[in-house]
Amino acid sequence: MCFLSLAVHAQNLSYHISGKLQNLPSAPSKLYLKEAIPLGLLASPIDSSEVKNGEYHFDGKLNTDEPDMVVISSNITGQGTDKITLVVDKGKIDIASDAKLSNFTVTGTGSLANQQFDDMKGDSKRTTDSIRAVMATDAYKTDKELQQRLTRKMIQNAGKTIFNMYSYLKAHPGNRISPFGTYTLVALPLLNQPGKDTLISLLPEKVKADKLGQEIIKLNDKNKATRDSLIKAAQAKAADGQSKIQLGTKATEITQNNPEGKPVSLSALKGKYVLVDFWASWCAPCRAENPNVVKLYKEYNAKGFTVFGVSLDAQSTQQAWMNAIEKDGLTWTQVSDLKGWANSAAKDYDVRSIPQNFLIDPNGVIIAKDLRGDDLAKKLASIFNK
Repeated sequence: MCFLSLAVHAQNLSYHISGKLQNLPSAPSKLYLKEAIPLGLLASPIDSSEVKNGEYHFDGKLNTDEPDMVVISSNITGQGTDKITLVVDKGKIDIASDAKLSNFTVTGTGSLANQQFDDMKGDSKRTTDSIRAVMATDAYKTDKELQQRLTRKMIQNAGKTIFNMYSYLKAHPGNRISPFGTYTLVALPLLNQPGKDTLISLLPEKVKADKLGQEIIKLNDKNKATRDSLIKAAQAKAADGQSKIQLGTKATEITQNNPEGKPVSLSALKGKYVLVDFWASWCAPCRAENPNVVKLYKEYNAKGFTVFGVSLDAQSTQQAWMNAIEKDGLTWTQVSDLKGWANSAAKDYDVRSIPQNFLIDPNGVIIAKDLRGDDLAKKLASIFNK
């Protein structure tokens, strides 16, 4: 009975990949399957298949009841632009590539996690596909200006992808792709720690107990230790008087245009407690923090608290900035000079990373900075709930 149970379990975790290559100018004679991230979630992390009559096959099994991400390419390293990046799940997976290996569709009983992977990236996937299409042209190889423009677009789109992923995972923690998606965001430095902790807390208990769940928790603990070390170093630097913006000093005036193109000044809000919030539409940690600021704004606005948002968006992302304001429900004052990291206010306030904020009292004096999550809530409570 025990042996039978183990055999059935192994069978349930099996995957069967059948691929077809169509219209490839030069079809490879052999393809390799390799784990995209070496987590040991596949029983055979590296596999190979001969391509015969345009068809190839991979049969294997997962070491855990969670999907894994793999790369299928013509070399064992998994490197190169023409490759298949696939989320492998238990069941039958049919792949059809047309003209290029990377131009593929996926169907079959084991394709759900891969479909959810695309859904998780949202509309940023279309942008990624359009960028890759341009990068494959001959014009891209020689046009330096085009290369720089696409590089900037890729960076902005990466931030949008992170935001889309976070929103999806928070809404669908029980989906097949969610454990691997959570691992990805925990591994990246672009999502703040409260956001990572939230995603982990939402994972089903059975996931937290399996191999991938344990890897997520271990990685998160390691990131926290590194973050705490960096925070202590930053605090020591501030204590030495090396920080340009000191608490107890008068806030520098900021005058920039709002989304309607009209100049607005920070000093117009004198007499209130003002959170000067530096952010951008493409900044995933900023967008993840926005719901917390919205909640606190609604709670304390009538008592004399407001927010002055300064966006580090550029001309190229002006519409994305306005869309983000509406989507995130940011009803307070918003300004920007649309110069990106060259924003004049960001320079005056020594802003080197975002999100970053400064809390100013009714007299225009900086009384706190870098308040997020519970820290911001506790500070406002100490002011307004005396």
